[in-house]
Amino acid sequence: MLIRRRLSNTFGATLVLAVVWSMGLVSIAAAQPRCEIDEAQRLFGQQPRPVATIERMLAACLDAGSNDYRIFMFQGVMARDAGNREQAIERLQKARQADPQAINPALELGFTLEAAHGAEARQVYEEILKSEPANRPALLGLARVARGQNRIDEARGIYQSLLAANPNDTEALNGMAWLALASRKREPARAGFEQVLAIEPLNEEAKIGLSKVENVYRYSFDADGAFVSTGSGNSWGFGGRGLIGVSPFDTLEVGWMHFTNELQTLSAIGVSVLPSDDLRAGYHRLVPLSYSVSLTYDYRGHRALPAEHWIEGGVAIYITDYLRWFGGYRQAFGGFQYDGRLIRTGLSASLSDSWEVSATFFDAAQAIFNNYQQILSWVFDVTYHGPRNTLVVAGVGYSPLINNVDLHARTILPMTDRIALQLIVAHNSINYDTRATFGLRFTW
Repeated sequence: MLIRRRLSNTFGATLVLAVVWSMGLVSIAAAQPRCEIDEAQRLFGQQPRPVATIERMLAACLDAGSNDYRIFMFQGVMARDAGNREQAIERLQKARQADPQAINPALELGFTLEAAHGAEARQVYEEILKSEPANRPALLGLARVARGQNRIDEARGIYQSLLAANPNDTEALNGMAWLALASRKREPARAGFEQVLAIEPLNEEAKIGLSKVENVYRYSFDADGAFVSTGSGNSWGFGGRGLIGVSPFDTLEVGWMHFTNELQTLSAIGVSVLPSDDLRAGYHRLVPLSYSVSLTYDYRGHRALPAEHWIEGGVAIYITDYLRWFGGYRQAFGGFQYDGRLIRTGLSASLSDSWEVSATFFDAAQAIFNNYQQILSWVFDVTYHGPRNTLVVAGVGYSPLINNVDLHARTILPMTDRIALQLIVAHNSINYDTRATFGLRFTW
């Protein structure tokens, strides 16, 4: 009996422990977070997207120890949509590491990199296309990167291949229209965006592109009149200047200006004598958001003085998409009174799509001014870029050596799609030097 009672007590204690242990397991299991990634994916596709709910579900998945690439991909896309691009890149890179074979996180990463890391985005898209040569999103992404890197022929080839497979591919049609704009071909660009809107009347990209068509032109001609007043007299002038876009990036310049009185002027950029005739020719190359270079030559003819020659070169480099360094050098020769040089350098910063500020430093030295004594000057400008090529520039400068204050402004105001009014005014306090240029600009 004693043995039986002890066995019974032992069995009962064991049973109680087993029940308690089982209840503990149930409690622990109930306390562990659940990963509902499929439900999170369903909610992710909703519009409007319940961001807070999805974020809680993704956090629960991480707490549960899940390494599903969709967790990091959804986090990255939501961070990008919230404007936190660097966090988005970090999350999408983690998603790609979690499943290197998955295409979606690679596509989202490439798209996120495009804005500020074009070379890295190109690498991502090229890796996708190695395994899937016909992947349409990757091809479109690579074409966008090529456009951003000014590889126009490469982008055109990609869009043409997509249109060969589907002539109504609206994204490829939009891409071709943007390339036409980049090539300064207004009417083909207009036709391309209108074709997209005929297929998809609500296509937002085509609407934006169509709104920018009127800002693009290949040729321009300025017909100007001028008036110069100094302490020693007045002079009238008239002439014209033409710009010819010979390629998407290259422009030729030709111009002529005649003045009735050869006044001597002194300003922040040195001593000069108004020419009877100023003939100008130049070459300009601008690669958007990358660099620009220019080379110009001025022949300045005088009635009683030797002919004067100016040769000037300039360069600008984009440090970032919003910050640009620029510099230039001008050499004057043709007679002792002209010999000299002008150096300029400065920085320009874009505050928005419409506003820009710049600061420029000038260093002038000429034989006629105290045997090449330097005139150091600084100039500060504010620029407004408005719709339909509206332009307003206002600035102030100062030269300590000659105590000269320079006030200047320039505006281009569109009157029609092809004709704009142009006005330039400047005043230097030394010698009461005031200048005004007024005229019309024709573009086509």
